[in-house]
Amino acid sequence: MMTRILTLWGFLLSATSICVVAAAAPDHSAVKPSTREGGWMKRHEQFNQKVKANQGNIDLIFVGDSITQGWEGQGKDVWEKYYSHRKPLNLGIGGDRTQHVLWRLDNGNIEGIQPKVAVVMIGTNNSGNDRNSAGEIVDGIKAIVSKLRRKLPETKVLLLAVFPRGEVFNDQRGNILQVNQVIRKLHDGEHVHFLDIGYRFIDKDGTIPRAIMPDFLHFSTPGYGVWAKAIENKLSSLLGDSPVNVPNARINGAWTFSIGGPNGQVDSSMKLKKNGARVYGNIAMGEDREFELLNGGIFANHIEFTIRRNRPQGGEAIYRFTGSLEGERIEGEITAEMDGGKITQEWSATKN
Repeated sequence: MMTRILTLWGFLLSATSICVVAAAAPDHSAVKPSTREGGWMKRHEQFNQKVKANQGNIDLIFVGDSITQGWEGQGKDVWEKYYSHRKPLNLGIGGDRTQHVLWRLDNGNIEGIQPKVAVVMIGTNNSGNDRNSAGEIVDGIKAIVSKLRRKLPETKVLLLAVFPRGEVFNDQRGNILQVNQVIRKLHDGEHVHFLDIGYRFIDKDGTIPRAIMPDFLHFSTPGYGVWAKAIENKLSSLLGDSPVNVPNARINGAWTFSIGGPNGQVDSSMKLKKNGARVYGNIAMGEDREFELLNGGIFANHIEFTIRRNRPQGGEAIYRFTGSLEGERIEGEITAEMDGGKITQEWSATKN
């Protein structure tokens, strides 16, 4: 009887074909490492040269696309204050998607280095023009995090939610939100740390201000200041150093605005008000000409804003102001755009 039971049991096991099947790996463009044409390879190779030249001397890397590359442009002053002393390396390339970052990570960008922290923000370029679904973008970001963990096991990953884009509510923002809802699950509090700072770039009505993102995707200098300040406490904790504290500029109040004219210096009144990284105010030109400051932003001692005016002869003139604040004085340049051309002129302001 016992023999019959054992035989029957063996038969049942074989008949039911009990087995464990591994889930198939995703197979789509967002997870297939690939290269790009143009100057992309040149920049990639420059990264590799920097990595080889700084073995053991890189503690912080930023991985991403044009938004990350912009730390070298509009974000350079912010980078200098927050990161220059932290042995950093910017690994951002404009236009990159997840698949391009995957290829770079396999081909030298992180070879032989062991940074303390990798800040990752990628995926927005996968979201446009029906390139990838939200689920596919998630797969691509997961693959990048997994690759960093495998190749840099001692490095902590600070994974940032994909930043919002577009001036007002739109479908692309919705897709990005779906991505962020899932990749936050990659946070384990030890090796991977997720941070969502996208709300800091949006006004109460849901719009993205030009003062932060002039084209509603890439940052101004004040925008990079918002980014840096938003991640600083977490980043400092992961690096094990002291947080960077950038003093707030004091600009609120009345100023005397000065600019050179055909008959010498012209003075007028200017009022400034700061709210976070935003700057508001106006400049009075004569008794009946007052211009509102548009798209105003500030980071540390860097201030910028725009004025628009209708010209008597027709058309519109746009004046873009940038300046540096030192104590109670601002000095800078105005770039005037009109009739298809540009004129640059110096300006200054003294606090009353």
